[in-house]
Amino acid sequence: MRHFGRSFAGIYCGSAPGLARLSGLLLGLLCLLLLQACGGRQAHQPHEAGLPSWMGTVEDLRRFPQDLNGYAARAGKDKELFSAAEQSAQVARFMRIYFGPWEMTKTSVSRRDAAAIFHRARGFKYDDVRWTQEEWDAISRNAAMGAFPSRSTWAITVRATDLREMPTSQTRFAEPTPDPRANPFDYFQYSLLPVGTPLLIAHTTRDGRWHFVECPIAAGWVAADDVAAVDAAFAHTYRDGPFAALVRDPVRLVTAGGTTATAGIGALLPLRNDNQNGQDHMRVLLPQRGPDGMARTEAVTLVAADAAPWPLPPTPGNIARLGNRMMGQHYGWGGMFGLRDCSAMTRDLLAPFGIWLPRNSVAQARTGSVLPLEGMSTAEKEAAILRYGVPFLSLVGMRGHITLYVGNYRGRPAILHDVWGVRVVQDGDDDARLVLGRVVITSITPGAELPNLYRTVTFADRLRTLSTPADTLR
Repeated sequence: MRHFGRSFAGIYCGSAPGLARLSGLLLGLLCLLLLQACGGRQAHQPHEAGLPSWMGTVEDLRRFPQDLNGYAARAGKDKELFSAAEQSAQVARFMRIYFGPWEMTKTSVSRRDAAAIFHRARGFKYDDVRWTQEEWDAISRNAAMGAFPSRSTWAITVRATDLREMPTSQTRFAEPTPDPRANPFDYFQYSLLPVGTPLLIAHTTRDGRWHFVECPIAAGWVAADDVAAVDAAFAHTYRDGPFAALVRDPVRLVTAGGTTATAGIGALLPLRNDNQNGQDHMRVLLPQRGPDGMARTEAVTLVAADAAPWPLPPTPGNIARLGNRMMGQHYGWGGMFGLRDCSAMTRDLLAPFGIWLPRNSVAQARTGSVLPLEGMSTAEKEAAILRYGVPFLSLVGMRGHITLYVGNYRGRPAILHDVWGVRVVQDGDDDARLVLGRVVITSITPGAELPNLYRTVTFADRLRTLSTPADTLR
């Protein structure tokens, strides 16, 4: 079985209102890069107790403490990573991009780009069952792309919802896949949008069950039942006030009327301004869909362990606290099973501090101040990261993968990442993977000790950038 580990591909990521466009050519090229970087058949290796049999381990997981508190202590637990003025600038940028869809009057995606996926059937639905052209064409007819774009309506998600490449909840794998959790790469899956995500609806399927939307991070299809239309009055009220950041996974949101939703780290909700917020609790506004299809809000009371006023103070201790809550979580491409991939982890982890990151690893690696690492030896790369990296803020990037630098551990840079696996040779297959499949702390050479490591190539050989998304106090 081949496993294609990837960070995010197949959509554009950018800032609103000038959101970048979908591109069939870029989709193909980026997918090829990511397949080359992270794909591979699963290799069987010893695994830690309590992990699925298809997960393995490497020496780094025994040498590097899997607790961020020690790294935060060495970095200065309560040291602010950037100034209040810089955080205000970051928050302003965050809000401008986040609410960008509500500034748009029409979609920025062309009919040609939006319809490109519908031409030819590809991939497997499940097990070894391939998609047929007849099934593909039925989805295409329902999408009615000849009329695209058919509308321009502001909207908001009323629950966590999948952003999809095609208007279907069925899966598309690149290979026969009996166990999706052991091969969590549904190529229809773009991202998981949290409750409260602003949208622009550009088109609706014939049966009314799916909307093509633009959101702050991407464009794609969402289930119509998961969104509500927004008018100008709602948009003004919703965005004009303080926000709370969720700081735990998962948080169950329950209104007095019994409506429930689930959200986690990375989600933002407006704080209710009724002077009833206290040190041990706060009231937030949960968007809901009314009988008329329009958005409204209802209050939800959260305890301090669930949420905090946004943005949080940008200290290593605070980032470590949230990162530890992600530690060990299983990998999920594009939000499959409500999980995260590498770029979703870094994005969600820094969002509570007011830092906006694009959705995919390539774009994240280009955000802020960027130091190129290509052409350096592993030792030179480690020295550059230790010298110029800011623990708990700088990102270390490679093709198809992104990581967070968390500091110096025994003379070596330590990185936090949601990683799928390490490329190895298994049974004559030189594109296999020793699957880690979870959030871990490692060096930049995880698996270097493996006797079947592919051409002795480690992550370090593929490192390309050290990027810092905010101006620091250093």
